[in-house]
Amino acid sequence: MRVAEDYLRLRMACPGRQDGKPFAISMEEIANALYCTPRNAKLIVKKWVELEWVRFVPGRGRGHTSELAFLMDSAALVLREAQERAKEGDVQGAFEWLKTNEPLVSVRPQFLEWLIAYFGYKTDQTQGERVVETLRLPIYREIVSLDPANAFYSFDTHLVHQLFSRLVEYDAAASAYTKGLAYHWESNEDATEWTFYLYKGVLFHDGQELTAEDVRASLARLRNDPSMHGWLTDHIHSVEARSRYTVSMKLSKPNRRFLWYMSHSAASIVPSSYPSEPAGAQVPVGSGPYRVTDRRKGKVVLEKFSSYYGLSGIIDRIEIIIVPENEAEACFGTSPGVLTVVTGEFTVPVIPDYPLEQTVTGVETLVFNLRKGGVLQSPLFRRALVYGVDRKRMVGELGEPRAYPAAGFHMERAASAGDLMFRPDDAAESLRQSGYDGQALQLYTFARHVPDAEWLKRQYASIGVRVDVHIVPWAELIEPSTQEAADMILFEAVLSEGPGRMLEYLQSDSKFVRGALSEAIIRDIDDATNRLLADPSEQAEQRWKAAIDCILQESFASVFLVTKTVRTIYHPSLQGVRINTKGWVDFQTIWFKEA
Repeated sequence: MRVAEDYLRLRMACPGRQDGKPFAISMEEIANALYCTPRNAKLIVKKWVELEWVRFVPGRGRGHTSELAFLMDSAALVLREAQERAKEGDVQGAFEWLKTNEPLVSVRPQFLEWLIAYFGYKTDQTQGERVVETLRLPIYREIVSLDPANAFYSFDTHLVHQLFSRLVEYDAAASAYTKGLAYHWESNEDATEWTFYLYKGVLFHDGQELTAEDVRASLARLRNDPSMHGWLTDHIHSVEARSRYTVSMKLSKPNRRFLWYMSHSAASIVPSSYPSEPAGAQVPVGSGPYRVTDRRKGKVVLEKFSSYYGLSGIIDRIEIIIVPENEAEACFGTSPGVLTVVTGEFTVPVIPDYPLEQTVTGVETLVFNLRKGGVLQSPLFRRALVYGVDRKRMVGELGEPRAYPAAGFHMERAASAGDLMFRPDDAAESLRQSGYDGQALQLYTFARHVPDAEWLKRQYASIGVRVDVHIVPWAELIEPSTQEAADMILFEAVLSEGPGRMLEYLQSDSKFVRGALSEAIIRDIDDATNRLLADPSEQAEQRWKAAIDCILQESFASVFLVTKTVRTIYHPSLQGVRINTKGWVDFQTIWFKEA
């Protein structure tokens, strides 16, 4: 708060003054120290007196000195203010506050001790003697969007799955689709018409019943509003609410994998009156097991939705608190109930009796912008960039969360332990033939991938290619202006979620893969995808994946670098911890076991 900032500013301007000992000072001197007028300085001092932070005896007459004694301990005030900022969700601001006041007092160790203990499992008792369980989770990334139509990054889509429901759900372990909002579905013989039968009595978080009209409106919202997931409705010709609980969709072409589309996070059902961002994303209204009760820049509070139609959560309240990436390791702790998901911010220590799970989630990919003119239009130059990366050495030098060299747009480990895509002699010859004149390539990514981007810059420099690295916020990386400026974008393709996620990268014009490909490559990908959608055989998916790998590799459209992992470590008192395909934890199954 401003009154604390002013108090500490004056203390810095009056070094050596001990608490409780008065000293002479004029109102003009106070005003100068606080960069304000004498009139405002009087108001500030009055506030300090009311708070019992100072004892003040005003001087009599103009120009006479007053007498002031500091009563509030500087260290206690700095620590208290940092704690309040963290409780409000501004952990970044708390650390900045500590740094600003370091010339006066250093309480960082005490703050870290408090913050580590603040995370984890807590209980509060209400007036009716009901115990409210709260789980505070530190997260080391920003939340960009909670609107299903615009959520892209894995943690955003994970939260969408906790807040919203879909017609069907994908069970990755069984590679099968299960009931969601629909208890039954069917299609005609050629898979051009699909009908879904909805459960009755399903409620949104605002108490409204979810009906077939909400399904129709949700799909229309995807199709009509500018969003990055409009591709989901490209083949939908019409949607009809046949009754209050029955909805039918007619498609423009056969789609035997239509359930891929309807289980996607962006196909979550929202109320028919749901607004577009930003209002619709601030406090989302879904029908999932948890609802948002508070959202601010660095904090999201979820509470169990008691009227959820499915498996209700056990923990009453989930507080998600954003911690700066550069402070992740310092904030790691072992408080009761603590749960930490690490995606490369630091090396997770092995703690006896603490479960540690690792999940391979995706492939780190360097995508070339083939819609931009310049040297990347040369297949020979792209070939040099693909063959010029020693992925095995990248894993060895950078370590976790990099697991092993990627062999394509999939997570399967290659039969060879080495890197078959590293061909330095071929890379050198291709670069020589390409006519590359030394111009710098513009590589864009966000903070999570800085080590990889800098490593690639050095690796490419070793073969004679210049790269400039640009680090932008998560939200900015998916902006069209950023993608247009970039020659290359470095990101992780999260492929662990099932075929729907891979389809998203290949079908969404707003995404890093399709949005960067040439029209010729897109035609080949669409032809392969259309064959898949019309093919009822079980082998069709594997043929499609192989075809996509072949298209992307033969065109040298991107560099498949390494597979990435997510590590989850949690206190043994936490039970029911299930790591989902996104590498995160489904909140509704977690419960706390008392010692």
